[in-house]
Amino acid sequence: MRKKERLYVTFGLVLIFAAIAWYAYNGFHGGGFVDLSNILKNSTNETESYKLAISDLSASVDQETGHVIVSFKLANEEHFNISSVQVLYALNVADPKNATYQEVEATKDNETYKAEIPSAFGYLVYYKVKVTYDGNKTLESDVKSITVKDTTAPTIQNITVSYNATDGNVTFTIAALDNDGLDKVILYYAINPANLSNITYQNITLTVSPYEVRIPVSQNDTIVFYVEAIDLSGNKARLPGEGYYEFLANETKELVFQEG
Repeated sequence: MRKKERLYVTFGLVLIFAAIAWYAYNGFHGGGFVDLSNILKNSTNETESYKLAISDLSASVDQETGHVIVSFKLANEEHFNISSVQVLYALNVADPKNATYQEVEATKDNETYKAEIPSAFGYLVYYKVKVTYDGNKTLESDVKSITVKDTTAPTIQNITVSYNATDGNVTFTIAALDNDGLDKVILYYAINPANLSNITYQNITLTVSPYEVRIPVSQNDTIVFYVEAIDLSGNKARLPGEGYYEFLANETKELVFQEG
């Protein structure tokens, strides 16, 4: 390329760059130049996507009532218009997939929702959570189940033993109770056992309250005994907790035996 031609090329490039600079300057001052800073700013403020979710779903049994308490949380609930939170349940059904579920409203305490299902000991309870939000949208959890078990042992409050020297009978009256229901109370006793380290007990089973039994003895007999109470779920209580109580039938009297 000749020197004159190179000069023309250089001059042309200068004009091009000058034009670009002019458009850039005037674009920032009311012209049509695109503001890239706004584009970058908008891209960083793009709306995030939230998902409503049911978490920490669990159930427990109220040992006083036999009701099932369902608890759970809702993740990201503050980003949705929630109109209803319910627990759906079915009791003792053969096919939980095709069962008719009843509804109970869940209430919120801090971050945890809770609902109480009116069940009873021995029931099989199927349950799930249903959330209605943003109009008619719904979210449901998988179906879960729980068997309502009584895990609370009975309480034997005391044993009253009275001896009547006139008729020669010892009467045992046992005060016992349970959160669900007692199946039976059993009195284990031995009269004048020969070996206190290896006692052979007789027993009497009582199934109807008041739990009371009368045993004929001779005056000055020694009666050793203990009591077991068994509830409808097979939970047991024993009084005393270990060993035995001892009663001497030598006069008309009444004693009350209890722990402590």
